[in-house]
Amino acid sequence: MKRPAIFRFFQTHHQQQQGSSSNHRIFSGNNENFIKNGALLLHERLSLFNGRTNPVHCFSVEDINAMNVARFGMGRAADDLYAGVWNGKSVLVKDLREGQGSSDLACREIAVATQMGNHMNVLRLLGCCLHTKRPILVYEWPENGTLDDRIFHYKEHNKEPLEWKDRLRAAWEIAHAVAYLHAAFRRPIIHRDLKPLIVYLDQDDSARLSDFRWTVSIPEGKTHIEDCDVLGTFGYIAVDYMTSGRVAESSDVYSFGILLLVLMTGKPAASFELDRGQVILVDWVSNCCAADCVTDIVDPAINTNSVIAEEQLKTLVELALRCAAEDEECRPTMIDVATQLENMIDHTIV
Repeated sequence: MKRPAIFRFFQTHHQQQQGSSSNHRIFSGNNENFIKNGALLLHERLSLFNGRTNPVHCFSVEDINAMNVARFGMGRAADDLYAGVWNGKSVLVKDLREGQGSSDLACREIAVATQMGNHMNVLRLLGCCLHTKRPILVYEWPENGTLDDRIFHYKEHNKEPLEWKDRLRAAWEIAHAVAYLHAAFRRPIIHRDLKPLIVYLDQDDSARLSDFRWTVSIPEGKTHIEDCDVLGTFGYIAVDYMTSGRVAESSDVYSFGILLLVLMTGKPAASFELDRGQVILVDWVSNCCAADCVTDIVDPAINTNSVIAEEQLKTLVELALRCAAEDEECRPTMIDVATQLENMIDHTIV
């Protein structure tokens, strides 16, 4: 597998600065951390999956440092990210920053990511190191960065913006992964922070959902959880969740609806403009639809040679707005959303 250019640059830089990989130490740890993190991970596995989860490779601190990791910035990630090499392949190494994560959140990420690892649209967790203060996580290498990169910052990465068919496919792939999270386990799991920044793209621009640290499970026999801490990203958080702390599958459906609007429009979920003040994307799209200007919402960066059927666009916008409905009872399920998007792909003209 050819290593990405960004990795080859950092590898050369660090070899010059640090010498051989045997002297290249970024991380340190001890057995006390291993015992503490191991206990937390066991707790998460028991609470979420009754202890039944897929195995995960456990790296030592020496293993991580031997990857010759090099810090770099991928998108606008909140964590410290590193490029590395394991078994001859490029890998993504993540260290949750102070304030953004803790050992218990990292162990929640490990527990859910390992269980989701067989899903083709999830960024695969290869292993973790429990000896460090907070577990270090090692993932497969996302060749084409994040969805956020390819919508808002593609010029900085010398890449082309995603075309319409690729955006539609990414929407279906994300919906499929979230539907699996909701329906595949004994207790539905709610992601709580769906947004383009935590969706990675592989070499074929196929979407890979990630970042399960804020997930919460719904107790058996219940449809929601009351009084949860409100977590997520402004603009993507459902109003009912924000005001009541009530978490349900519909909370993720709302966030996905906003993500779908971002994919179509190339605009952020919320922004500030000097002449108009704060602009909320869902309100702007709703106003365009009311004025019968739905075609005006399409991201102008999309290649004009792409064929976008107006009826398909209207159907897609209608689906996104139903997902982002203020009344949670009006929102579809993620299974329904994934099914409708798959049907659209089958009939897409490209």
